[in-house]
Amino acid sequence: MAQYNTKTVKRATTKMVNHQGGNSYKISPKLELISILAAGFGNTYYEKLTDREIRFKDLVNEISKTDAEFVAKAMVYARSVIGQRTATHFGAVALTPSLSGMELGKRFFSKRNRKVNKGGIIYRLDDMLEIVACYQHFNPGKPLPASMKKGFKLALEKADTYELAKYQGKGKSVSLVDVVNLVHPHPTAEMTETFKALMSGDLKQFNTVEDKNTSAGQEVAKKVKEGKITKAEAEVELTQSKKENFAELVDTKKIGYLALLRNLRNIIINDASADMIGKVSNLLTDETFVRKSLVFPHQIDIAMEVLVTDKVKVPTKLLQALNSAYELSIPNLAELFPSGKTAVVIDTSGSMFGGYSGMKMNGKSINKSPIQKAALIGATLAKGIDADFFQFGRTCEKINYNPIDSYNTIKKYALSQEGRVGHDTRFNEIFKTLNSGGYDRIFIVSDLQGGDTIIGNSEYSNYVTTNGKPMIYTIDLCGYGSTMFKQDKNLVQLFGYGSDIYEMAKKVEIDPKALLKEIEAIEI
Repeated sequence: MAQYNTKTVKRATTKMVNHQGGNSYKISPKLELISILAAGFGNTYYEKLTDREIRFKDLVNEISKTDAEFVAKAMVYARSVIGQRTATHFGAVALTPSLSGMELGKRFFSKRNRKVNKGGIIYRLDDMLEIVACYQHFNPGKPLPASMKKGFKLALEKADTYELAKYQGKGKSVSLVDVVNLVHPHPTAEMTETFKALMSGDLKQFNTVEDKNTSAGQEVAKKVKEGKITKAEAEVELTQSKKENFAELVDTKKIGYLALLRNLRNIIINDASADMIGKVSNLLTDETFVRKSLVFPHQIDIAMEVLVTDKVKVPTKLLQALNSAYELSIPNLAELFPSGKTAVVIDTSGSMFGGYSGMKMNGKSINKSPIQKAALIGATLAKGIDADFFQFGRTCEKINYNPIDSYNTIKKYALSQEGRVGHDTRFNEIFKTLNSGGYDRIFIVSDLQGGDTIIGNSEYSNYVTTNGKPMIYTIDLCGYGSTMFKQDKNLVQLFGYGSDIYEMAKKVEIDPKALLKEIEAIEI
């Protein structure tokens, strides 16, 4: 937007009382919008999902009065860069009234072209299904807005057979067939038969783990029923079929990165040969594959945790590959901060235990609360830049970790120390404890809700008098819209739990507007 370079971001100078009763600062509406998009949706310790939806919708409406394009770009950024889904689907619906009559609306609801990094909110075709379901939930009986219909129509017309087959949404309240019936796309001659198969229910998925293994199971079951093989023979044949299926998908790289993570246990069970494990390890550590997949570091951590806590024997080479893959999902942190002394402080107070629906892998809920996220981020930063590691609540103390341990081991150890510092939140205890350390930069991973105040307090002032003013990086995991720190050139505000927070850390240190500029640079 042409006006962007002439505007300044409102400084966090508006004082307010936060959820814990402490004195804090309200962040600007645009940063608050970004904080919610980065943190995502779900019940948190201080805020129910319905309350967050209302606050988010109000922010969308407020900012859109003067800058609807920024809101649209923020949604696309959150979906395509951060990888958020639910928050962007809700946000897209909330933004719809502000796009009425604007040419931007059609482009916003169109498909994002990943190759040229241009386009709208539809990163995958199933984004359309979720947006339609969300719109119908909040607007029962109303037709889809024209901008949404036009954008979805374009997205469908540009889709290929693989996408249409993969994201049909069969069995869901809104399927791809429903969207086609709502927006009436005009497929090319080459795609006409594909659309006919989609609408008749005959379009089959292909080159996916689930489809291949389901087909193999059906074929083997048919042979047993016809008396061609025994049940014992069927078990052997099915295992061999699955082994071949996994081998084909890995060899051709037609298995998605997340699907690969989800199926590591099945791969080990069906084929733990050195050749197969070697191929899987190479695929896991393919840097291009890692980056294009938008996989989060914590998703790799979850896969590792599921494997090591399961009863299956995991090859050492595979664990080493997962550890390397985790590092590939973030930039080289040591290069970001090559000099100076760093402290990483995670919030282990009571409010960090609430909220988030969590993620599941193989039926297990892992990393479902902010404290688990904080521990992983803390371990990543501590190991990645050789930082001192601390936790704080009512008090603050050092976590003495082994730097040669894996991120996962350090994370687990940090979580095992929780409770030693109490469950209240006192930010000044951080500076009291760190005062003798002389740190150049301090990372604080928290929900940024405290029962005290920082600016003007003797502990913070004492730290500055003794050590000079440090760079403070706050990583806001919950997006409540406030911070304990007054905005100045030494404060770097980061949001959420994606891999981009590490890359953004250095950018925002150099240019406080870096995040906003990166969003402004999004092409729709």
